[in-house]
Amino acid sequence: MKLKIKYRYFESIEKHALKVFPLECCGLLIGKMGKGIFEVKEVVQAENVHKSEVSFEADAELVYRALDAAEAKGLDLIGIYHSHPNMRAYVSAVDAEIMKLWPNVAWLVLGVSENQIIEKKVFMLKESKIVGLEIKID
Repeated sequence: MKLKIKYRYFESIEKHALKVFPLECCGLLIGKMGKGIFEVKEVVQAENVHKSEVSFEADAELVYRALDAAEAKGLDLIGIYHSHPNMRAYVSAVDAEIMKLWPNVAWLVLGVSENQIIEKKVFMLKESKIVGLEIKID
């Protein structure tokens, strides 16, 4: 399984992560799922309402509006992204708990330092197990 994302979308996520550093950024990946590929068609940046370096939460109303708009276009929520300031891109214990609320979607995690993205990885909770996904940026 893999996450397929256009460079311009990935670049907007990177810029978001660097802009809000040292806080965690977060957002939604809207698109289509088919034949083992999560294909990103839109990125929805969200404000981290926790304003935290170690946790994130997107505004519930923004999420609702984004999902409603996606559905109107025949698209779905296919992923969630967030950053880990001054850390690697991995699934933390908190992330693992949140993934239980949103299983079977891609979780793009960026490890971020002050001036650069140091790591990017994609995960998914599938059948109660966290699995890594390939990322294809084109």
